[in-house]
Amino acid sequence: GHGESMMTPTLEGRLLQALGLEGHERVLEVGTGSGFMTACLAALSDHVTSVDIHADFVAGAAGKLEQLGVDNVELLEMDAMRQLPDGHFDAVAVTGSVQQFEPRFVEALSNHGRLFIVVGDPPSMEAKLVERTEEHDWQSISLFETNLKPLVHGALPPQFVF
Repeated sequence: GHGESMMTPTLEGRLLQALGLEGHERVLEVGTGSGFMTACLAALSDHVTSVDIHADFVAGAAGKLEQLGVDNVELLEMDAMRQLPDGHFDAVAVTGSVQQFEPRFVEALSNHGRLFIVVGDPPSMEAKLVERTEEHDWQSISLFETNLKPLVHGALPPQFVF
């Protein structure tokens, strides 16, 4: 719905592999969608907070996750490009691309937390793993090139050119 689509299975697998979850982490997922990635993250971590801008996606995912007995998830209707849930997370998974890197996602990480994000313009975007190393510092590793539909409000508005 809403013109959205899931990530490819390969990209989903690479996201999960890059985050290297060990089972004790608090995870923030940006872009709940169908709840598929939410269920994967929940199986690999202690708790997942997942946000989506579309209320019907949140409601649909809630039903699916309940049916599966997944009970370590909190679902919130929220525009992550404008606000994020309170608290710090050990991992953040952004399931849509952003045109420019958003440091606010790093600020949601606890110290040594990891962020998976895809940045850039189609057709060649960069998947990155970002680790928060200090309170106001981080290091970024380029993982691979890909092409991923942007988050709602993840693309910059058209700029005036004279």
